[in-house]
Amino acid sequence: MIFATKLITFNRTHWQMKMIHTSAILLFMGLIGKSLAQEGTGINFFHGTFKEALALAKSQDKLVFMDAYTTWCGPCRRMSANTFPDPNVGNYYNANFINIKVDMEKDEGPQIAGTYGVGSYPTLLYIDGDGKVVYKTAGMRGPEDFIALGQEVMKKIDKSSTYEKMFNEGKRDPETVLAYVKSLNAAGKSPIKVVNEYLSTQKDLTTPANLDIIFEGAREADSKVFDLFLQNKAFYEKTRNPNVIDAKIYQCCMKTFQKSLEYRNEDLLKLSQEKMKSHSSKALEFKYNTDMEYYARTGDAAKFEKATKGFVSKMAGKDANKITQSAQMCIDFFRTNGKLTKLAEQLAGKAVKLDGTPNQYLLYANTLKLNGKYKEAKQQATKGLNIAREKSMPTGGLEQILQELGDR
Repeated sequence: MIFATKLITFNRTHWQMKMIHTSAILLFMGLIGKSLAQEGTGINFFHGTFKEALALAKSQDKLVFMDAYTTWCGPCRRMSANTFPDPNVGNYYNANFINIKVDMEKDEGPQIAGTYGVGSYPTLLYIDGDGKVVYKTAGMRGPEDFIALGQEVMKKIDKSSTYEKMFNEGKRDPETVLAYVKSLNAAGKSPIKVVNEYLSTQKDLTTPANLDIIFEGAREADSKVFDLFLQNKAFYEKTRNPNVIDAKIYQCCMKTFQKSLEYRNEDLLKLSQEKMKSHSSKALEFKYNTDMEYYARTGDAAKFEKATKGFVSKMAGKDANKITQSAQMCIDFFRTNGKLTKLAEQLAGKAVKLDGTPNQYLLYANTLKLNGKYKEAKQQATKGLNIAREKSMPTGGLEQILQELGDR
């Protein structure tokens, strides 16, 4: 798995570094998702008419997400290239929306633009099955922001309170319970209590209806419902796409890993890794990367170093991005630890030899500077600056570090 770190400009009070580490949890999800996403990666867009998309959404009790775009719109193209193909975006939007792209200047596009007042691009529309706009916004969104937007939209149509009332009044047939569980999931609420309460009344947990409830209710690896899901994995493999099964296991284990971070509980970390180990081909990647994230955030330098070296040795290979991002974590979390800043320098240097992008030169120069190697830092920053200028890429970070180094 690759820790796909975002590099964005900001000022550190003391070190004035030009890079920031975006949450490794999201990054980890990206790589796992990339291998698990159905039909490749990203959003699966509906290829019929808007009217057909509305009908499908109504039949599935979903919203339509529409990307209202034009071919000449730069932000539209960037969103299509960078956001829609993201595996996490695909996992979320494919599960919760009927997705459609409409060129506002072709076919039915102009009529839709007039109906919904589309005047800037991209416009992102969330529309119910009756054609009513639930939410409308404009502008490009990156993957994380786009998922967050979808989650906020889903909260606006939270139907869980309706099903909660029905459930509490005793309407507990499998169809109602399944709809209740799905509504809780869509609203970002835990269904565990409801599922456990319902299953405790069932004599046969292996009926198709109950197995559907177990599947939808499995959200965390440290739960009885998840264990029931694993016990019936053979059934799910016959009735669902194998990628969906792998994604479910990953999501549940990731949720438990996130709890391990929240509570600083190493037992939960190990439990999440153990469940992945038994049931997923991505177990080794999961172990190294959750170890790196957990020990980074809990400040355990020795265990972090061990995990990082293992990851670079067994998972990174000659992938310069993976190596770069491992180096970035070293200095993001342990910049005052000489042993780890030296490891960061070693890794950043290796990445530069393998690939040599301006950002990699910037990271390498910063690690050298951090370790007091000012002359070498200046040399590497200059190389990166020349490459950036040749490729018409941003040069601000490289120029600033050269200014900081001055005549050293």
